[in-house]
Amino acid sequence: MRKRMLSERRSCISNVTVPPASPTLDRQTMKLGKTTRDAALAFALLLSSASAHADMALHVTPKSRLFTDPAYVTVSAAPPGAEITIEATLTDRGGQAWTSRGVFYADLSGEVDLSRDASVFGTYKGIDGEAIFWSMQPATSAQLSAAGNTMDNIDSPRRYPDFDAFNASYDLRKAPVEVTLNAQVTGILADSDKQAATARQVVVLVDEAVQRVVVSEGDMRGVIYEAPGMGPHPLAVVVTGSTGGINELKAMSLANEGITTFALAHFNYPGRPTSLMSISLEYFQNALAWFAGRYDQTRVALLGDSRGGEGVLLIASSFPDQVSALIPGVPSNMVYAGVDISTMEHGPAWSLNGEPLPYFDWKFTDLTPSHLWPGSGEARHIYLETMLTPGLDDPRWIQVENIKSPILLISGDADAVWPSDIASERVVARLQAKGFEYPVKHLEYRGAGHLVIMPALVKSRGEFAEVVVPGVPGLTIGGAPARNAHAQTDAFRKTVDFIKHHESAED
Repeated sequence: MRKRMLSERRSCISNVTVPPASPTLDRQTMKLGKTTRDAALAFALLLSSASAHADMALHVTPKSRLFTDPAYVTVSAAPPGAEITIEATLTDRGGQAWTSRGVFYADLSGEVDLSRDASVFGTYKGIDGEAIFWSMQPATSAQLSAAGNTMDNIDSPRRYPDFDAFNASYDLRKAPVEVTLNAQVTGILADSDKQAATARQVVVLVDEAVQRVVVSEGDMRGVIYEAPGMGPHPLAVVVTGSTGGINELKAMSLANEGITTFALAHFNYPGRPTSLMSISLEYFQNALAWFAGRYDQTRVALLGDSRGGEGVLLIASSFPDQVSALIPGVPSNMVYAGVDISTMEHGPAWSLNGEPLPYFDWKFTDLTPSHLWPGSGEARHIYLETMLTPGLDDPRWIQVENIKSPILLISGDADAVWPSDIASERVVARLQAKGFEYPVKHLEYRGAGHLVIMPALVKSRGEFAEVVVPGVPGLTIGGAPARNAHAQTDAFRKTVDFIKHHESAED
């Protein structure tokens, strides 16, 4: 399946500032008067008649791609000026249909280019070459039409296709997904003899050459995804957040990119504690050493998101010589309590040298209603005081100045779980105050929420995702769909580049 060449890839996004959720269409186009509009349509009919010998075609390139790679969708030989409706559909492993739609106007050459032309109606609006894929909704074409194309009117508990979920198993992702795209002449020129065109694209979720290795060594648990081809490859370890388990999705996504990655379990996984309570940081020290030694290296990149972002900052601060690059996603700058899911009692989440680390407690007793669904709420404000006010000498601060590697912090300023953007800035400020000598970069995405760190194919309903925290129902993640989607794409690409730039194989 690995038919693509790396040289064919092109970056979809060139900077951190992402486009608005609903880009404003050209005012001249949107405010055409009736006379001008009628004249334009008459001219389009004339041009359509003159070019009736050609058949409309829909082009999707490449024919096969990794789900994290860009795709390019164009239409040719359409009636000039015609309204063109493009739909994309897929069916997930459980049989759920997912559909997106955009409505465009062909130019005078009869062409539509989704990376250039604005959708004026559908599951997204504006210019967005990626959106025909990320904006899919859990609905058939008919259901989408009945819902008025908006996710607000689609009554479905589905947040993602099953293969895109955070905890998606290897079995759900090992086979590619086929996306079918259809272009249809609609509107006043719908009687044209060039009515429709179809194209298909195969989307690879995990490269068939990637090897999956289950790890059970002493008390260490997890899964390694080995990058294809001859090594040495960069190495990375992924630490999970408040849900525990293992993050196979990110591990296999990085392996697709040539980075051998260890999805490490530290709780809520067979053979590991059930809760994030008194987890020994030495457990990670041993895991990093074992993983690096397995591939004859000494240092590895370290990634973690949310409570995992807090965790990797602690790990790299405690064992700095084992880390080649550090990527804390939506992290905290402070140490917070863990919770025993059997008793719901709070206590230390982490320990070092047999002693619990000092921590701030947290209580979700006053969530801000989010109105996404009954009982849902945001917790961002709950952490503001404890993230902002403590001085640098507070023992609950993570001692990030001890780190000896480049750092890439990732956050969204609409994070509804906790203010990871503010926490990241506090980390940067502390490093500057302490004279930190390594490169530090903070990717802060405007309008994006807590899931900026999660690669996915379909991203339309991310804001409806629920963060699982013991005893806290309905904790929402924040952000707007387009902002989340573009942040996820950009953050993943920059993460890959960062790891490779500081790869352990060069040590």
